[in-house]
Amino acid sequence: MNRLFGKSAIVVGGGIGGLATALRLRKAGARVTLLEKNPSVGGKVAERRANGFRWDLGPSLLTMPPILDRLFTELGERREDHLTLQPLTPTCRYRWADGYQFDENEFFWSRPDSARLLRHAQGLYHLSSSAFLESDPSELWKKVFNPALLPLLRFLPAMSPFRSLASASRHFYSDPHLQQFLQRFATYNGSDPELTPATFAVIPYVQAHFGGWYIKGGIRRLAEALLKLAEKHGVEIHTAAEALSIDSSGVTLTSGQHIPADLIFHNGDVLGAYQKLIHHPRAAECAQKIAKPERAISGFVVLLGVKGRDPALAHHNIFFSDNYPLEFQQMFREHRPAENPTIYLCLSSRSDPASAPADHDNYFLLVNAPPNTTSIDWAKESPQYADQIIRILDQKFLPGLKGRIVHQETISPADFESRDGVVGGSLYGWASHGMKSSFLRPPIRSPLLKNLYFVGGTTHPGGGLPLVLLSAEIAVRLANRSA
Repeated sequence: MNRLFGKSAIVVGGGIGGLATALRLRKAGARVTLLEKNPSVGGKVAERRANGFRWDLGPSLLTMPPILDRLFTELGERREDHLTLQPLTPTCRYRWADGYQFDENEFFWSRPDSARLLRHAQGLYHLSSSAFLESDPSELWKKVFNPALLPLLRFLPAMSPFRSLASASRHFYSDPHLQQFLQRFATYNGSDPELTPATFAVIPYVQAHFGGWYIKGGIRRLAEALLKLAEKHGVEIHTAAEALSIDSSGVTLTSGQHIPADLIFHNGDVLGAYQKLIHHPRAAECAQKIAKPERAISGFVVLLGVKGRDPALAHHNIFFSDNYPLEFQQMFREHRPAENPTIYLCLSSRSDPASAPADHDNYFLLVNAPPNTTSIDWAKESPQYADQIIRILDQKFLPGLKGRIVHQETISPADFESRDGVVGGSLYGWASHGMKSSFLRPPIRSPLLKNLYFVGGTTHPGGGLPLVLLSAEIAVRLANRSA
């Protein structure tokens, strides 16, 4: 039953989660106003253009495209009429300083040890997808006790939430390189593999089964496509409209204007909302409670324009460090940037030559970094840390890189905090440390304001484009049930 028809709804934040929420509400017949504090919508799905180069600044890999397709289908649209998806082969290229390397492709996943990992991960995925990923945690127990799922329980011991992802990596792989490969999936949620539950080993199955995809023209085209649909379907959109406070009656802007609403959806950092926006006697208490779990790591980005094209590079590349545990110790325990970090390199110009001038490449370099809650002066440290990252690549992996750079700029955790309004610049909100971590994320429905719902990467089910789209789907479903 549709209980949302005719209701007034405000969506605070025009990221992908906010746009998807607004579209779903409008499809249900609600009157929807979307408020975005920045000059344009899209949130983390942003891009930078300079000197003929273009870089995606947010997510660079699309997985689980059926979730995106479902949104378009439910709006009566065809995704392919709005966005062109290009499969990436390999999904990623992994390299070590000792010369070991491999491509993540069908051949790699057909190896006996990798195939065994995928069998277990597939079972876990089917066990958890409908019961957890696509449902609110309050619905978990209604779905998990499904007799059809009982045969899948045999896959749990190897990927139990009681063991760590690092432990699971040693269970499935004997080669330290491949152990490090599997452990890296903890960073998909900004976490330490020694503390992340082994259930995160489901992510390789998702990538192997659904593939890795690039949106032609850049991931930013997704935000633009959703914006056009929102305008087409009658969503009222206001940019440069910053929320000052949220209460049960609606949203007050920094301009002083109060916009009343029956329903409110916040697309942004949940902790920041409780600390700064939500007007309620227990808001500070709630903020203290949800702030207790450890924050996820942030990121440090170096954007390079590079002359010449290295044929040894793929669209996505990982250059692993020699001491993975030390990286996480320095970030999580010592609260400082890793001295010898693992480096991610995205070259969208490999799939999209228009992203760089002829005979040039657009290097998007990303390393994990501690959140901006320490005493690090990023304005001072950023140039030095960028040089350190470039030096590692130049000396260990890409000889001559430094001399071919024609453009360089950086994005620090402080920049992410300022741009995206995320506390500490933590890209994923909370780290997934411990077996209960997935259930400790702030709930989609606010316990303080019954007509307030959260969407995005800091609430359930987590970070990344597919999960953010799912959070919008779940939030609108919960609102309809409670309206």
